[in-house]
Amino acid sequence: MAVPSSSKAHVKHFKPYFTPVEVEKLSAKQRGKLSVSREEKLRQQACGFIDAVGVRCGFPRRTIATAQTLYMRFHLFFPYKDFNYVEVALSTLYVSSKLHDTIKKPREIILASFPIRYPNLVRKGTIDVATAEANGLEHERKRVLACERLVLETMGFKFGVETGLRGVIKIGKKLGLGKELCQTAWRVAVDCHRTQAPLSFPPHIIALGSIYTASLLLAETTKLPTNGIDHSDDIMTADKVVRLLSHEGSWEKELSASAGHVDDIAHHLIDLYTTILSTLPDNQPNIHTPSPVSPKEPNPSTTQSVNTTTSSPTAFPLPLFWNSQTLTELKIQLRNSRPGGPSVHVGWSASGIEVQSENGEEAVEGMGQNEGTIRFLWD
Repeated sequence: MAVPSSSKAHVKHFKPYFTPVEVEKLSAKQRGKLSVSREEKLRQQACGFIDAVGVRCGFPRRTIATAQTLYMRFHLFFPYKDFNYVEVALSTLYVSSKLHDTIKKPREIILASFPIRYPNLVRKGTIDVATAEANGLEHERKRVLACERLVLETMGFKFGVETGLRGVIKIGKKLGLGKELCQTAWRVAVDCHRTQAPLSFPPHIIALGSIYTASLLLAETTKLPTNGIDHSDDIMTADKVVRLLSHEGSWEKELSASAGHVDDIAHHLIDLYTTILSTLPDNQPNIHTPSPVSPKEPNPSTTQSVNTTTSSPTAFPLPLFWNSQTLTELKIQLRNSRPGGPSVHVGWSASGIEVQSENGEEAVEGMGQNEGTIRFLWD
């Protein structure tokens, strides 16, 4: 006769996106005694590490961007103090490589991270496998695979995934953006995946917000003499994009977006650039990403790194006009002229399911435990 199990069964409704309020509640629970600024520095350290390892592995940008988002989603459910950021970052890269069908073995990903973590072990530009084995390669592989299960739990074992990078090109063509502005917006979208915005907004909103933010950041630097060059009316310049997306209009229905949500993305990105610029002089090694935006691009030389330190940690090199003060002024200006009134909840949350407890207890209950059964439901 079977003994009835006393274990508890948990039902989890998979949510592809959380409202900003839910993200803050869950983040507050998992950060513990860490301050908000310290948590942000840890996130940027991990995102920079994911970026550097991903480029060394030859991953396309979509794989790296998804890994960064998975890392931030992971820490909505699991506290920072219980996990080494390196193991979580390598696990999210491994999961993301499978999601985008750019698969590499955990061993290969870990080996690619060794020159970044242990530069003293590098000989002739690489690390010998025997040396890596002596430094715990096999043990780390097991840890990464153990962490993979937790990463899959946080995403509800739902393997469909999309980033906002492809949407930048499609929407850019639809809006009639110039080639340079579209490329800049794509780089800003790469940086957007270093923020928590993809946890709350779908890819097309990320793409629109990146186009808007790129236009905002370029608008000041393009207010210069054009040497008689007149832009054609059918090409959307940065100023025109700002005027369009900063106000409500017919484009909202056409693109299934709102000016308020696009403005939210801009604030996420401005906060990111402000944090990086304010942290760079004191703690540059921890957030510096020694890698190009694409595997096809050459690594920046030492001379370039010295001359353009503000551009090295991010895909979009900020024009010299922008610093912590001017970015803060821009943020205040956007707040004062916010379109559509105060921020609203995103309208695409799954079936209106909310975090049941004010402290996020319901969302994390049963996660990462071997007791009982967790049933993941997709809406």
